[in-house]
Amino acid sequence: MIYGLVAAIGFGLADFEGAIAGRRIGSLWTVILGQTLSAVVMTVVFLATDARLSILAPVTGFVVLNGIAAAIAYQTHYRALELGPVAVVSPIGSAYAVVGVLLAVVFLGERPGLPALVGTIVTVAGVALVSTDLREFRAGIRGVARGVPWALVSTVTFGIAGFLLGYLSQQAGWVAGLWASRTAQVICYIPLAIIARKQLPQIRDRRGLTFAFIAAVADIVGVIGLSVGSERGFVSVTLAASAVFPLVAFTSDRAKMGEFVSPTWVSVLAWTVALVIAALNIYLLWQTFSAL
Repeated sequence: MIYGLVAAIGFGLADFEGAIAGRRIGSLWTVILGQTLSAVVMTVVFLATDARLSILAPVTGFVVLNGIAAAIAYQTHYRALELGPVAVVSPIGSAYAVVGVLLAVVFLGERPGLPALVGTIVTVAGVALVSTDLREFRAGIRGVARGVPWALVSTVTFGIAGFLLGYLSQQAGWVAGLWASRTAQVICYIPLAIIARKQLPQIRDRRGLTFAFIAAVADIVGVIGLSVGSERGFVSVTLAASAVFPLVAFTSDRAKMGEFVSPTWVSVLAWTVALVIAALNIYLLWQTFSAL
């Protein structure tokens, strides 16, 4: 749960900074630069620890699938942030946790319990309502905001990628799993980088590069939190806890704009229910681990 919240902070800040970077240097190069930095950092960590390459042999297929899913997820998500407002894109993206939790339940046999499953759904819904300017969201949907289709694709692929990253962390350890994930993802970007090489001059924007770097660092914090939490506990619980990241992105976005949206009674009610169920989940998990 705690590691999931760390992931949420990282992902939320990455959304906010990534949206700014994408509008200055383009979403593709924001992603490529960020994920390359992430791969470099994880390579250093991998070499500095006692992680072994051989441990990845039994899960090579899952590494490839994760690399493809993560590459699609990051590119479509940052493209959505480039085209649409954070208040629309991030809340849609939070539903990735529902996809990941369902996959963990079906394929890993995790049984967090009915309260946890209901809590995940209600938490995602509550976060989406609390972190959304409903007027802006409705306007974006009515106008078929350009970022919405990209956000929907990223929601599904992030759910798959998050589930696979959690599985790799459980099977090979978070260091080897995350290193393999990031390496596979960067390899998937090589063809795109070659195609988009003509866009290289625009990445000379120093402010854009700065925001891209900050987004990359925040994302590294997020994926480490997700990986470590998955290795030490349930993938489903870690994913569910990370779903609150739109609150961080939304708050940062509104602070930058100097405005805060007053929550509606619906959002307050939804968030209250979500917090109550989250507290119940923590209590149930504590009872479970105490009985071990």
